[in-house]
Amino acid sequence: MKRFASIALFAAVGLGLVACSSDSGGEEPLTVLAQATPHAEILRYVDEQNPEYELDVKVISGGSEPNMSVANGSADANFYQHSPYLLDWNTQTGKNLVNIVGVHIEPMGMYSNSIKSIDELEQGAKIVTHNSPSNLARALILLEANGVIGLDQEIDPANVSKINLQSITDNPKDIEIVPVEDTLVIQSLSDESVAGVIVTSNFALEIGLNPSEDSVIAESPENNPYVNILAANEDAAKDPRIEKLAADLSSPETAEWIREKYSGSVIPVN
Repeated sequence: MKRFASIALFAAVGLGLVACSSDSGGEEPLTVLAQATPHAEILRYVDEQNPEYELDVKVISGGSEPNMSVANGSADANFYQHSPYLLDWNTQTGKNLVNIVGVHIEPMGMYSNSIKSIDELEQGAKIVTHNSPSNLARALILLEANGVIGLDQEIDPANVSKINLQSITDNPKDIEIVPVEDTLVIQSLSDESVAGVIVTSNFALEIGLNPSEDSVIAESPENNPYVNILAANEDAAKDPRIEKLAADLSSPETAEWIREKYSGSVIPVN
């Protein structure tokens, strides 16, 4: 039976992940860091379908540590981020992780326990969202698209993180936008002082929300640049097993499985 290891809130840096030898042929499994939903679930599916490799999947909560673990070779690859996030990280750290393949889109949405329409936002309402540069920009673009705020610069998907709180030029309802750590965004939904949270779909799915049905507003999947990717360092990218994993993640069969399992909340690129 294939191994599928999961650990909660995995802190990759300094933990010295070491993959154990495979039972077949002595080849070590591929260690892949992934968020629980939907990333690890998708990896479990392809692992079960394809005997050419063995995956040792470690469940992580997000943040930048999984990228550093892949950069220093503690893990072979990760699957939890979109390409603008990786671009930001490479630029900030001087590392060069490789975008192996795009797999799916998780449209970002706003969720609320107090309003059902964006027009119901009250004066001075508080909205919580991600503090990572690319996801904060993504939230601001979503608010602008729905008439809540105005931004002062054109949107360039390749440099989207240049859009920040200082880019807001029009805020007629004086909305307070509060960026917090990724894992704290969805938790803020239970705060009565918060009118809504803008969060990526994986966090919504983890607490049982259906992004396609429960969001107040949501991104369009059309021409969406925030494709979730499999990433690796330059050496691991040359591993034939990584190449096979990439092909399996982006196959028509996997795309159909994603469509059926997530009912439009997670959209395959294929």
